[in-house]
Amino acid sequence: MSGLTSLMISFYELNRSSTFCCSETTLRQRYKHEFQQLLHHRLNQSYEQPSNVSYSMASSLPKLPYFYSLWKTSRLLPRLITPCEHQVYIKLLKTLHDLCESNGIHYMISHGTLLGSYRNHDILPYDDDADVLIPRKDYSRLAELNQLNNETDWEFYLKSSRNMKFYFRKSPPAGRYSWKWPFIGIQFYTETATHIKIKRDISKQFIFPLVLRPIATLWLRAPRNAHKYLNSLMNGHYSKFSIDEKCLLQKYSHRHEAHRYISRAVDCVQLHNTYPFIRRTCDETYCQEHFMLNNQTVLYTLKMLKDQ
Repeated sequence: MSGLTSLMISFYELNRSSTFCCSETTLRQRYKHEFQQLLHHRLNQSYEQPSNVSYSMASSLPKLPYFYSLWKTSRLLPRLITPCEHQVYIKLLKTLHDLCESNGIHYMISHGTLLGSYRNHDILPYDDDADVLIPRKDYSRLAELNQLNNETDWEFYLKSSRNMKFYFRKSPPAGRYSWKWPFIGIQFYTETATHIKIKRDISKQFIFPLVLRPIATLWLRAPRNAHKYLNSLMNGHYSKFSIDEKCLLQKYSHRHEAHRYISRAVDCVQLHNTYPFIRRTCDETYCQEHFMLNNQTVLYTLKMLKDQ
């Protein structure tokens, strides 16, 4: 027995708001299933980062354990999405991944989504969108797929030649706008021989070859050196806040497409008793990424290539 059931929150403490693919009933069923899983879960199981496998081999990827019944929220930086909305995001990211892979379109997670993978192996608890980069040359291909797939449950909103939004048609509107939320924000980048360009230039040495990184139970393509990539990006995007030391709540609500929050930065260690986080021990080649609960319990350990 692992004793992890003592860390479960009450089912009635979970936000049980429904989405088109998740209801209070299905959430209750999952909660009961997770109780049985946690009752017999073996702590500190070891996993290894998969190589950058082809799309046809995706079914062989290791599935990391994930439990909504362990979700807590912090008053300092509260959770911005519910368990059912999180399930929409996981389904949405998987759909975009499959769509890109099957059509030869290269993508990578970026911004807060990459930061969440680096810090939490998940979407940041205090974030309410997902971020992906795609080469500008693939814009027309996505627009074509959008036009040809009128009967699918997903849709691209073609905002401009610099960005798109990707969402499920059954989701509710984002604020007063015609697109839906939850959505994935897609930015398109141009490139030179040495750099990619979004709002700033970022060295390709930090990016390619892409690797697979975890978001909850998914493995998604990501820059190979997450730390250096994020530092390059956030020098302009997040100003003075360190990605290792400061956790930041942005003012902007993507759910409402409006400024709804008071921007706040806290020391990340203040959240470690509430939100799972990654503790690293590294040698010259690899890092052991320990998924920590309550700042003391190792749920699992993931062996990852060290950022070079």
